[in-house]
Amino acid sequence: MFYHVRITQKSNRTYDEVKLDLSEKRLFSQFIEPYEQGDPIIINGKTILLNDLERIKIAKTDEDSSKILPVVREEREKSNVIVIGGPSDEWYVVSKGEDVTDELIKGPPGYKKPEKESENNDNRQSSSVFIVHGHDHELRNDVEIFLKEIGLEPIVLHRQPDEGLTIVEKLEKYADVGYAFILLTPDDISFPVGDLQKPEKERILEYRARQNVIFEFGYFVGKLGRNRVCCIYKEGTTLPSDIFGLLYKKVTTSIEEVGWSLIKELKAANYRLRL
Repeated sequence: MFYHVRITQKSNRTYDEVKLDLSEKRLFSQFIEPYEQGDPIIINGKTILLNDLERIKIAKTDEDSSKILPVVREEREKSNVIVIGGPSDEWYVVSKGEDVTDELIKGPPGYKKPEKESENNDNRQSSSVFIVHGHDHELRNDVEIFLKEIGLEPIVLHRQPDEGLTIVEKLEKYADVGYAFILLTPDDISFPVGDLQKPEKERILEYRARQNVIFEFGYFVGKLGRNRVCCIYKEGTTLPSDIFGLLYKKVTTSIEEVGWSLIKELKAANYRLRL
């Protein structure tokens, strides 16, 4: 079974955001649960606040979109109606499926949100969040944009002035935050020293994060505690061994896959978000 989502925004009714071929688990984590809790929905790199949500449509099909798109294109080519700048082929895929919106969504945005939180702001965090990253600049940029869209200030070390400081001094100066995201991406290739004498084809290669990323990872765990450090890792990256009780979030293509779960963690850490 494949699920497809189409979202219309109040601020842009002429263009809908579409996401195809979702598993049931991905559908709930990325769309249904945020909707129920009144949190933003992240789709195609955009953060949609629920007060800007005009309509959400959810359809399901037995086949994935690769089987449906050729049918849609053939029907549109045969149609006598020509629409310039109209909906995309992907938009029509949603119309081809069985509409299950009412089965999955039972109320307005936020209808399962807990009772209103206390307005006492004494324990609220500042808006600063640190990002530790390697060579995957696309993922780093995605995380920066995501954090800014929910009202936080991402701190990236290399963007801060050096002021004649060493790297460690600079890290200490700008690490006055309440939460840190560690981006573990496959930037380096390594193998055990015992494999050095083996033929290249027999060596067991591992894809690892940069050493500076692992150092800063440990620094923030020691400074903030395990519950205020979240590791976002790309599939295929070897994770640090013998480190338990830490929060890991796997990303395959985009931060939107785990966006809502990150919002939950930040809210639990007492950050005030713009939702």
